[in-house]
Amino acid sequence: MTSVELFLAIVKILIVILFLLNTAAIATWADRRQSAMVQDRVGPNRAMVSLPSWVVRLIVLLPPSILGAIAVMPLVRGLINGIPNGIRLDMAVQTLPICAQLAVFVAWFSLLVLCGTVRRGEALNGAEAALKGIEPRSIFYGGVAVHALAFVLISAVPDSAVVLGAEIAGGVLALLLFLSGIYTASRVPDGPVAIRLAGLLHAAADAMKMIWKEDFIPPKGDKLLHSLAPMLALLPALVTFAVIPFGESMCFMSDPTKPFNVANPPPFEWADLGRVAHIMNHEGFCRGHLVNLQVADLNVGLLYIFAMAGTGVIGAALAGWASDNKFSLLGGLRAASQMVSYEVAMGISLIGVLMTYGSIQLRPMVEWQSENAWGIFVQPFAFVLFLTALAAECKRVPFDQPEGESEIVAGYFVEYSGMKWGMFMTGEYVELMTSSAILVTIFFGGYALPFLHRDGLNIAFGDTVFYAYKMTHISVVVISALAFFGKTIFMTFIQIFFRWTLPRFRYDQLMKLGWTKLLPLSIANMMVTGVVLLAFQGAGPGVTGALKIAADITQGVVALSFAAGFVALVVGLLEPVERKRFIKSTTARFAVAAGGTKASIRQA
Repeated sequence: MTSVELFLAIVKILIVILFLLNTAAIATWADRRQSAMVQDRVGPNRAMVSLPSWVVRLIVLLPPSILGAIAVMPLVRGLINGIPNGIRLDMAVQTLPICAQLAVFVAWFSLLVLCGTVRRGEALNGAEAALKGIEPRSIFYGGVAVHALAFVLISAVPDSAVVLGAEIAGGVLALLLFLSGIYTASRVPDGPVAIRLAGLLHAAADAMKMIWKEDFIPPKGDKLLHSLAPMLALLPALVTFAVIPFGESMCFMSDPTKPFNVANPPPFEWADLGRVAHIMNHEGFCRGHLVNLQVADLNVGLLYIFAMAGTGVIGAALAGWASDNKFSLLGGLRAASQMVSYEVAMGISLIGVLMTYGSIQLRPMVEWQSENAWGIFVQPFAFVLFLTALAAECKRVPFDQPEGESEIVAGYFVEYSGMKWGMFMTGEYVELMTSSAILVTIFFGGYALPFLHRDGLNIAFGDTVFYAYKMTHISVVVISALAFFGKTIFMTFIQIFFRWTLPRFRYDQLMKLGWTKLLPLSIANMMVTGVVLLAFQGAGPGVTGALKIAADITQGVVALSFAAGFVALVVGLLEPVERKRFIKSTTARFAVAAGGTKASIRQA
């Protein structure tokens, strides 16, 4: 391993660790907010900080200024460095649609934010007064219409005007960003400005509290095992993420003056980091050095995940044994039996998926889904089984019997305090993030997006291509990484909603579900998958072509779902908020005023 490869490995490890630890804190905050909404209380949303007006103006002005400088950079680079016309034309073809659509987005989004601000406060001039009478949803719908119009106009631009159009679009985008930042900064009032932090300080306060809190060890507990258990609970959740790919592979070109041999490429040098491939082909062939956005590309892939996840039970069992507490011991026994039981169903539920993908490595799984259909369409029943078993493996509601507060106080870590307790809680949320990443990789395409390939956007159904757009290699890599992390965060929030939606099972119901329901259904899914695959392999080319078209249709369905979800999200945010409290108090006086309470049969 060269020094460059060691440096890239450290960078990838830091990306994974920072993502897991930061999103674990965000997930904790989201869990609290969900609890506050369900219980109809304010929750951690009152923390405010007062900043001087000039600091707030600088904070508001800095992001659009940086983005505006980035938008105008290709234009300045082309004028100063004198890029050849051929390369300049290729760059213009790629940047024109992006800059034009971003300019439209910045325009209507800035108007939308200004309209919402004016409607909540006072208008400072006549233009804002006129904007106050416009519905925010109308601005959004108008922006969507302008996006569609811009797409049609860009498609009609002749090749001779592409370079000029890209320069104009980049200049307009930069100008809009600068103007929006300046106007927003001008609306900041003089004097101290109170900024609500939406409860974000609570995560930092919890961390500081856990660091300085007293570390308590039971007098008759095993000190070594008591200290070792939190580490064994957190470590498997972190190292499991090592084999999960979080983006497209990056291709670094070697020095063109040196001879190149595919079988024996030149050593990876520091200068190669500045030679990222411009455009990749559809097959992803790299003439230089291919770097996977993955900490460890092991050929055992999924087996490594099961091996590492299985060691998590040791931390819970040791914590229950070493605490010298009957509730801790009961929680440790529950956790051990529960995790071992559901690992069986979890592993067998993926056998059908492995038969379909033909590999146990995670990157080939993602590539298969990118070329065909996402796993959720191919194996929907396996997804339900795996998600259920995964929730039980992570000890999340409704499978949190090892930590059942109403039954065994707090389970296997009831005798823990300070940072050791924090490691257990952090490990639980890191497990949540890692499990979401596994779900995304196996069933939701991983880092892949519909119709987005290594060479760019290619909307095709069967052999008919409707739209093709070549994209730079670095832009495809960045978009794929953002897509993976975005999917993982979304799946994490879906699992958080389970906690405040489903009730806790009894422990006998939990074990009965794993052994008598999930396990037989997983075996049945494996057998049916084998029969269906054998039938498809024996079918003719007509069936294969029909399956390919069906797979492309699922990609179109996913793309339309993304668009519809974004529109629904924006429309929902623009709807006026109406809250109606249906419970005023739990006191007897308000209960009588509300009509009294019904007496059950058991009451006298």
